[in-house]
Amino acid sequence: MTFCEAQRIGLVVVGPEAPLVDGLADSLRAAGFAVFGPSRAAAQLEGSKGFTKDLCARANIPTGAYVRVASEAQGLAALDGFAIPVVIKADGLAAGKGVTVAMTREEAEAAIRDIFAGRFGEAGAEAVIEEFLEGEEASFFALTDGSTIVPFGSAQDHKRVGEGDTGPNTGGMGAYSPAPVLTALLEGEAIEKIVAPTVRAMAEAGMPYSGVLYAGLMLTREGPKLIEYNCRFGDPECQVLMLRLESDLAELLLACAENRLAACQPPRFSPDTALTVVMAGEGYPGTPRKGGRIEGIAAAEQGGVKVFHAGTALGADGGLVANGGRVLNVTARGASVREAQAKAYAAVDAIGFPEGFCRRDIGWREVEREGTGSSSSSRT
Repeated sequence: MTFCEAQRIGLVVVGPEAPLVDGLADSLRAAGFAVFGPSRAAAQLEGSKGFTKDLCARANIPTGAYVRVASEAQGLAALDGFAIPVVIKADGLAAGKGVTVAMTREEAEAAIRDIFAGRFGEAGAEAVIEEFLEGEEASFFALTDGSTIVPFGSAQDHKRVGEGDTGPNTGGMGAYSPAPVLTALLEGEAIEKIVAPTVRAMAEAGMPYSGVLYAGLMLTREGPKLIEYNCRFGDPECQVLMLRLESDLAELLLACAENRLAACQPPRFSPDTALTVVMAGEGYPGTPRKGGRIEGIAAAEQGGVKVFHAGTALGADGGLVANGGRVLNVTARGASVREAQAKAYAAVDAIGFPEGFCRRDIGWREVEREGTGSSSSSRT
């Protein structure tokens, strides 16, 4: 607060989910600052999987069947009501690592035991067991000031650590935007049946949602269904959205904070595709190795490529070193997913980071569809 007052800050954008769930936006607003980001009560949409599922049930928002459980015994018993595969989630914030898509009963039981054994700390005080939804995932973004809703683009990310979408879930190993699989028709359906009812339900509950609403969707045969919400732009989705955005971002965020979004022009995005590749530290998503030297960033940032720093620091000699799990987001734009992918990987190859790794197949679904001429609305 002291810093904001001293610097006469006109707008505070709260990015990470943990401060939002802790109520930072409330404290700043109470002190008289304009804030982009939901209140503590509204941030429950991300902070509690069970809260969001219950809201969906009340508002008739399409999502998978679920059960909330508060103990290992309850969780193991509840499994009998679900087919395999089944999804097991820690209820609270677990940095993108509290979700298991269990392909066997044994894997589901192990995931439940892990949650209630304290693997995810307070995030595992409760768990949600969900129906496994079949389809292709896509992410849809909207800005809202609690009443007006403005679409803000789409993306597809790659959660699994390994190529071919294998291995454990991570916070994201790469993404591209837009997501052609989320057609204009499907986007309209997602707004009408998922996003708009959520905004109405939150307002009616006395906790109006203000900020960006990031809907993780499964495109099923019955139409889009909600997987979960994030109350932030997300990483690596934010990077690809920002590389395509041609409007004044600050103007839109301030309008959200001041409840005048309806008076703003809709955001403009480049028709190009933006694609980002995450370079992670060895060992991620477990315990990453830190301290590895990184070189070649300037060489990588050619031809419009942007390297976003996610987990870096300056070493003792002033050089750049790895200081986290997901370390760099190497992001490029192109007229197609294939072109953006080629530019991004050429930039990756210009970076010297021997103790890091990345997936080499980000955007693979859409590259395959571009190569075969398949409909952009096809699903797997």
